[in-house]
Amino acid sequence: MSEKVNCPYCGNEIYNDAEQCEYCKEFFKEPEIKGIKLTSLGQFIVLSCLTFGLYSFIWLWCNYMPVINISNSRDRKKLNRLILIGIPVCVLSAVFLNYITAAVLTKILLLSVSYRILRIIEKYSLIKYGAAIVHNEIGWFCFDILYVVYFLGTYPERVHTPGMRWCMNTKNWIIYSLIFIICAALAVLMTYYISFIDVG
Repeated sequence: MSEKVNCPYCGNEIYNDAEQCEYCKEFFKEPEIKGIKLTSLGQFIVLSCLTFGLYSFIWLWCNYMPVINISNSRDRKKLNRLILIGIPVCVLSAVFLNYITAAVLTKILLLSVSYRILRIIEKYSLIKYGAAIVHNEIGWFCFDILYVVYFLGTYPERVHTPGMRWCMNTKNWIIYSLIFIICAALAVLMTYYISFIDVG
């Protein structure tokens, strides 16, 4: 059984393995979701550009188990159902229909999966830390998995400030914007180069 010690912030007795004081609500270590990998927004943008959007699925594959581990049985079934049905539908639509239909279905799949992940994280945070964190619907709808990466990258701040929808770090956003502009410019140059070769 855990021993009791005095909280260094308020002095009340708490268990020595507690992550947060039940009296003053101070955290003894930063809130986290164990096992989550690849939460760098800049890395995600660069690798998404280089893989033409396929990195979203790589990211999901790498972080599937950590998300499943913090979900309840109902959310786990919903997420598994989405993935097991959605991916084959997207692949078959690309093979038998056309790429526009496949792109639309893929966007719907990524939106559905990212929403389910966000809800799992929100429920976990409420149970684990007592923090009612929320996601921004506009950010989720526009950026799907990219927004999940941003959400996880700012997770400690969200737990400390429940209800926060945006976490603006000017320095980081300038860096990410520059990375995005450079990747977009490279994509345009590659397209021009390929078309020039075709014409030549």
